[in-house]
Amino acid sequence: MAALGVTPVRVGTLRRVTSDHPYFASWDVARLKAVEDFCRIVEAPRAAGIMELGAMDPYAYFLLEGELRLEARDGGVRTVRAGELDAGFPIAHLRPARYRVQAGSGARLLRIEGSQLKRFAPRRGSARFVVGDASVGGSWKSHPLVSAIIRHMREGRLPIPSMPGVALRIRRALAKESSDMAAIAAIIGADPGIAGRLIRVSNSTAFGGRSACDTVQAALVRLGLERAQNMVLVLATRDLFRTDAAHLKARMLKSWRHAIDIAALAAVLSRLTPGLNSDRGLLVGLLHEIGALPILRLAEDFPDLAERPMILDEILAGLTPEVSAAVLDQWGMGEAFRTAALHQENWFRDHDGEADYPDVLVVAHLHLMVRERAFHRLPRLDETPAFARLALGGLSPQLSLTVLDEAREQVQELRSLLA
Repeated sequence: MAALGVTPVRVGTLRRVTSDHPYFASWDVARLKAVEDFCRIVEAPRAAGIMELGAMDPYAYFLLEGELRLEARDGGVRTVRAGELDAGFPIAHLRPARYRVQAGSGARLLRIEGSQLKRFAPRRGSARFVVGDASVGGSWKSHPLVSAIIRHMREGRLPIPSMPGVALRIRRALAKESSDMAAIAAIIGADPGIAGRLIRVSNSTAFGGRSACDTVQAALVRLGLERAQNMVLVLATRDLFRTDAAHLKARMLKSWRHAIDIAALAAVLSRLTPGLNSDRGLLVGLLHEIGALPILRLAEDFPDLAERPMILDEILAGLTPEVSAAVLDQWGMGEAFRTAALHQENWFRDHDGEADYPDVLVVAHLHLMVRERAFHRLPRLDETPAFARLALGGLSPQLSLTVLDEAREQVQELRSLLA
């Protein structure tokens, strides 16, 4: 077997070889200097073995030049090339290794001890904020807003938004044996804004509109009661993402737009996955961000966050999953919604059985964050249990993004309908 050439690397060379690598985009010189003693450049002749299947290799590898051949346990083989999306991640970083990795043409890699990579990689944390008249340093978890949220949750006083009235009235009507389509149409028609948007949805190509519907009842016939009920909740939820606090309006809008993007991706992923329903995937995606609302309501009492929006972003990222689960519990949305919200960024969540909506939400987040180039916080798509369970599990991360690119028109239409 061809031997690997392994050489130490100094910080100047380390800066040069990582300058164009997306994983290291947020690394400064001090951080690179801290890991230089634990780094090596690996020159790998064609067919040289980098890693064996099932290995407990303590290193993380990053492809700098050339290409690698990855062979999975089931015999599936694919090629990773420098500069492609797949090469933006550590190569086969899970342990035990899920791939046999072999050098292709011109392979050159950066090898870093995994423990040091974890130790020095950029992470959420240090911040400064104001408590009373004093400036305090520490993690976002130390901000008094966090204590207030936890206290309100423990005491059952979290300002959880009520389910939109029109959606609640439809749910109650459908629970009665005597309800019919005319009664549901009357409930929707009493809210002209929702009625107009529901007719627009029914006329969209995303929902099979070929001839124009011009009444709520016609829209209900086209969509069906279950789909219409879901869409009314979707459309009404938009009105919850509003605030009178000037410094929070932009953040509220950001949360809503994020929910829309995830909902659109979740709808497409659900459509591509046997056994899942696109409409339900859309709703799961849209409501996963609902926990941001109580957090932002309480944030109105902490004006120092207006000057330090990054701290608020950290608090939202850290607490929204748990608070969303609490809101969806109170709304009676069911276990799938609660679990999806709670584990929305739990990349390695695993379970028995076929793909579920929490899997869809995880993969939707990974796709969106890859587009945003958040590489330092992401695992490889194909090393997550959720990705393997979806219909996309037979594809590489690069090809799965191609599939979604081909579905771009549907994603854009869904975003337009929900915006």
